[in-house]
Formats: sequence, C-alpha cells, structure tokens
Amino acid sequence: MNINVNDIFDFYELRVKSHVTAVNYFASLLGYHFPEHDGDKTAEPVRTGYAYIFYKTYHKNFHPTPEHEALCRDAINIHHAGATHHIQHYNHVSEIPLIHIYEMVADWASANFEQKNIIHDPDAVEIETWFENKMANLGWTDEQMKIIKKSFEIFHEKTDDEYVKSIWAPLLEKADL
Repeated sequence: MNINVNDIFDFYELRVKSHVTAVNYFASLLGYHFPEHDGDKTAEPVRTGYAYIFYKTYHKNFHPTPEHEALCRDAINIHHAGATHHIQHYNHVSEIPLIHIYEMVADWASANFEQKNIIHDPDAVEIETWFENKMANLGWTDEQMKIIKKSFEIFHEKTDDEYVKSIWAPLLEKADL
C-alpha cells in the first residue's frame, strides 16, 4: 500500500488533537486541564514514529516497513522517558508529583476509551482491570493510589460516552478499521 507521507502526518495530527482533547475532558472531570499534554508528539524525533503507529492502528491495510517500526519503538521510548505523565520519566513511581498523577490517569482514561470504544480492540479491558494487571504493584504511595482509584470512580460516574465519542468522530471519518 503506497500512502503519501503527508496523508499519514495529517491523520496523525488529527489523532493527537483528538487524544489531547479527550485527555482534557477526563482531566476536567477531576478539576484539571493539561493543554500542553503530549506537546513533544508534534515534533521530531517523536512525531514520525508515532505517526506510523497510529496510521497503522487506524488503517488495517497499512503495513509499515521495518525501518518505520524501528522509528515507532524509538518514538515511544523517547516520549515515555521525557514526558512527566509517564512512569518511565521517573526512577520510581513514588517520585511522581501528584499533579502528574492527575494527568497520567486522564491519559490512561483517554487511551482506554480509544481502545474500547473507538478502535474496538478485542483485548481492551476496563481501566481498573488494566491498572490492576499492569500497574498496581509498582510501589505507588498511599496518596497516589487514593487519587488513582478515586479518579477511576469519577470517570465511571461522570463520563459522557457519547460526548467522548464525538471527540474522536473526525478521526474515524478518515480511518479504515
């Protein structure tokens, strides 16, 4: 499949916008706003790798080259190491400032919603199940755990699924799932 690289980047820009808008929707349920969320994803060296990741995610007939796959892995590692809302930025999760915990859980909620309700990933699980399986035993402080669990409760109580789906709708118009 021969795709114009500008189409890949245009699609990616729309995906980043949808994700950041969804992150800020979830953050608003907690009383926060993170307008600079994922700011590094629109610049190199992160942009190109992530562009191929998400184009592949939303276009089932697109198959990146091994070189593009390597760019994807590099982009993930660079973003995770540099972004304060990712655990990889810290030596230990107990070091994460509480403000970044709020951004982190909003990011998790956006990604979880996207997996379950937008791309319909058959392996997607509830956010609490994902957290318990992958993250719960990393050594969070009691205060961090309280924020994380309370955030999940708030997301379940207050999320307007139809509104969040509308955030992603422009992206789906350009997808081939």
